[in-house]
Amino acid sequence: MNLTVRQLQAFVLVSRLGSFTKAAHAMHVTQSALSLLVRELETGLGTRLVDRTTRSVSVTAVGREFLASAERILDDIGHAIANVDQWVAHQRGRVVVAAPLVLSGTLLPPLVADFRAGHPGIELVLKDSLPDEVLPQVRSGAADLGIGTFRRTEAELQHTQLFEESLVAIFPLDHPFARARRLPWRRLEQERVLTLPRGSVFRELAERGCNAAGMALDPAGEATYVGTLIGLVSAGQGVGIVPGYATALADRRVIAWKPLQDPVVRREVSIVHRATVAVSPAAQAFMDFVLGHAGIRRLRRASARD
Repeated sequence: MNLTVRQLQAFVLVSRLGSFTKAAHAMHVTQSALSLLVRELETGLGTRLVDRTTRSVSVTAVGREFLASAERILDDIGHAIANVDQWVAHQRGRVVVAAPLVLSGTLLPPLVADFRAGHPGIELVLKDSLPDEVLPQVRSGAADLGIGTFRRTEAELQHTQLFEESLVAIFPLDHPFARARRLPWRRLEQERVLTLPRGSVFRELAERGCNAAGMALDPAGEATYVGTLIGLVSAGQGVGIVPGYATALADRRVIAWKPLQDPVVRREVSIVHRATVAVSPAAQAFMDFVLGHAGIRRLRRASARD
């Protein structure tokens, strides 16, 4: 049987209104077209659903039994369409966002809170991860979106820049750097420099800054986590090189920082998703929200002024 929604609608309307003329008017079709829809339904079911006379229309016993099922089917279809409409309208759905620990603990919490307040029907999951765990989650589909600093070497990923910021040196408050007006990379040459490990994109950026300043980067120590590196600096173990946003984790009573200059080395914070897979309406809603968020706009303007 090839029953159609239009056939079910025609039968239900005829049953409810008791008139082919009124049902045809409600469906915006001619009476003959509506009659054909009901006949096709009866043929498909192999039984008469409606008794017709020149003066009246009555539903048969089989038709009354079938009417409840037909109404339920149409209700289910209506709910399904409404759900799709809500998804497309960014009112429902689920989006998983993977981001490194620093951004997950500083930049993203207020964005998540504001998004959830404005989109209560969308479930937003934030997966705080190690930096090198973000892209594998996006590639595998475990995360819809990734936020962080990434190399632009993978064609299967679509990058959208959120903002840029420069690398900074962090040091104890009583360090001579605290009194310097500017802090060129060359000033690090005589310091115990602490960095993130080799293979990290931030280590590559630090090496780029040192090389451009005509010096080699020879760290006195490394830390896998930015928080650990900041803790070592707090304990007087050296001067750290970190992305600017990481200073949100530092205790201002103990730690100070300055942008590294000559040259200024920037890191790009981007939001990424798989380029070969359509972004879900919920994920698109979060992307649009982040790009338009006042906090991100301020960061973008600040990086443009630097």
